[in-house]
Amino acid sequence: MEKSLTQLNALLSKNKALILVLPWVLYALYLVLWAAPQYESHSQLIIKSSDGGSSFDPSSLLMAAGVSGASGGTESQLVEAYIQSADMIKYLDETIGLREHYMSDKADMFSGLSSSHKQEDFYKFYLDHIEVSVDSASSVISLRTRAFDAEYAKIINQAIVDKAEEFINNINNDLAKSKLTFAKGEHEIVEQKLQQAKTEILSFQSKYNVLDPSAEGAAFQQIAFSLQATLAQKKAELSTMSTMMSNVAPEVINIKREIAALQKEVEKQKERISTAEGESEALSVSELMAQYSNLQVQLQLAIQAYSSSLITLENARVEAYQKLQHLVTVESPTLPDDNAYPTVIYNLVLFGVSLLLIYGIVRIVVATIREL
Repeated sequence: MEKSLTQLNALLSKNKALILVLPWVLYALYLVLWAAPQYESHSQLIIKSSDGGSSFDPSSLLMAAGVSGASGGTESQLVEAYIQSADMIKYLDETIGLREHYMSDKADMFSGLSSSHKQEDFYKFYLDHIEVSVDSASSVISLRTRAFDAEYAKIINQAIVDKAEEFINNINNDLAKSKLTFAKGEHEIVEQKLQQAKTEILSFQSKYNVLDPSAEGAAFQQIAFSLQATLAQKKAELSTMSTMMSNVAPEVINIKREIAALQKEVEKQKERISTAEGESEALSVSELMAQYSNLQVQLQLAIQAYSSSLITLENARVEAYQKLQHLVTVESPTLPDDNAYPTVIYNLVLFGVSLLLIYGIVRIVVATIREL
């Protein structure tokens, strides 16, 4: 064992340059000569509401601190999640042939998508070649897409932007339509009640052949009051005459006849007001007034409910419009002039440092084992 470790340590010391330089040179040749260039397209998006303001109020940052229920950035995070979803991958694959591009000859053996890949591999490969982030302060969505062709990188970015915009619009339109549909449904119910109240009043007037029982009842009462006043006056005259004339005097007899006629008419008017006449379904004036008053109250309540419902419907329309949100492109997808990946210098430096670390760790481990 010790002999083997000694030989290994000697081998590492003797071939130090070969062990460190050869892998680094091979990796450098791969990056420079073989690695497929990858281009990156960049765009920036933000969600705006229809009233002209951003759907993300800076005051929403206070909500996250506990002032109120925090909801800032929710829509932007929704867009971020949709861009990273399997639905987006399926859309891109069906519309612009994303899978074919990742498997094309433009990609090299190590950077391309394997021909024997699974759906999960395709999903992971897609996530490795896009980058979407949301700025917590401004809610600006930054999207970066990588491809093996500069024009195709822009095509991917633009397709994602278009589909995300359609997604946001559909969500907001569906919510607005649902709210308006509910408000219209409630308004139609109130309108039907108003029409029903009108119909009931018209049917009542037609059935009992009255235009306004309240006015007619008031007229009958006025007649009864007038007759009672006249009757009281005649009785006073009779009382005066009785002190000066005998009961058989013609004037006394005449005024008694008038008083009797007036009393009979007063009773007739009272009976007309309080008692139904004619058919079995006929109602007295008081009953007509009571029923008509109830119908009038129902009509007034229906009118008030209709007015309130109409205002609510109009407010719902305005609010639904103001709440509509659109995905606005702050920066259109860019057409890269040069490849962003692989970053040759960065990768070579990182690989060189990694080789040195691995070499040093192996030497330390071997030395430690030998001492044990």
